[in-house]
Amino acid sequence: MEIYCDGERVFLSRDYRVEGISKKELLESSEEKIVWQSEKLSETPTRLTNTRYHLVGAGGSKLVRMDRRSGETVEIDAGNEVKDVTSDLRDIFFVTAEGVYRVPAERFVESEIVRYPVSDTLDKPIRSIDVLGDVVFVIGGNFLYKLTTEGEKLSEKALTEGVKVLSDYEGPVAITGKEVVYLTEEMEVLSSGSYEGVYLKAEHGAYNTFLLSDKTFSVFGKTGQRYAHVDGAHYPSFTEGLNHIYFYDEEEKGLSVAGKKDLLGDNFQEIDLATLVGIVAGSLMLAEREGAEVLLREEKGFIDVHINGEHVPVERVILKLSKYFPEVFYLYKNPGYYDEIENFAERFDLFKVEGKDVRLNADLLERLLELHSSFRTFREDIAKDIIGLAVR
Repeated sequence: MEIYCDGERVFLSRDYRVEGISKKELLESSEEKIVWQSEKLSETPTRLTNTRYHLVGAGGSKLVRMDRRSGETVEIDAGNEVKDVTSDLRDIFFVTAEGVYRVPAERFVESEIVRYPVSDTLDKPIRSIDVLGDVVFVIGGNFLYKLTTEGEKLSEKALTEGVKVLSDYEGPVAITGKEVVYLTEEMEVLSSGSYEGVYLKAEHGAYNTFLLSDKTFSVFGKTGQRYAHVDGAHYPSFTEGLNHIYFYDEEEKGLSVAGKKDLLGDNFQEIDLATLVGIVAGSLMLAEREGAEVLLREEKGFIDVHINGEHVPVERVILKLSKYFPEVFYLYKNPGYYDEIENFAERFDLFKVEGKDVRLNADLLERLLELHSSFRTFREDIAKDIIGLAVR
């Protein structure tokens, strides 16, 4: 079984099906209100990830794509057992023990699966993959690899007993059988921390790495320090939301919720999704004030940015801003929050869609400049970096 989430639902895979469960009902009344249920699958997914419109699962040699709002299901065969799967807004990346693959989320058919030729040069077995912008990180044998999303090998790092790789906006986070290892973009070790027990699952958001073993649930910071842990819990899986952690409780046979603030205390400040969207929109307006021509377009459900005539996908803007506002990284890390960008933008009048054009709210930037110190302190650097995205 496995659990994962987006902005509105917690997804639970068990007994050859996946269920989409209302977050609102779970948080307000602890009720597991099933919004949709997938058809019966060939395998129960043990890995879940989101793209713009879909929840994607992997179980055995099967990949399954589900509409996040309805559960409508498409299943294809990957050929061999899928060891790990990840995604960005548009593509799905996965590994078997022998290869690294990509398949488009919208053209989800076996004939569209591409195996990277670089797979033949990687140490085996291949165990894990994650994506960060234009690169993917892969654990194979006793190495951590950095590849382009097109399959070119950029660098490698010796890594013993690697079981999972996760991306942070500053570089990869590698999980071994004993440690959480933070690395820089250049694949140099930044810090590390140890954990007890056998690894089960890990997720990494903006500030922390959450790791579940058969003995404890631990929370690590980028210094390698373990800030919090829970021993003896009966959790086979969990998933991270913006302000909560969702667990599957084996004893209760159901979902439970823990607030991050309860786990981390003063180390955690609650994250407001509307503010995250405002930061993205406000940063684009800073670039406008510095003389750049900024145009937002919405086509086929994707919001794209044109800066000085160059097309820049909004996810690249989000990733660039993460170094100034780490909490924005959640919008990149989990594409399942993309719907909420539009929902919250409309609700709080952050920007308005007029045909294909998207107009920014001019009053928004003034409020952010008043309320958020980073906008005042780094306004010139933010604008420079945003404009720089348009330079090829």
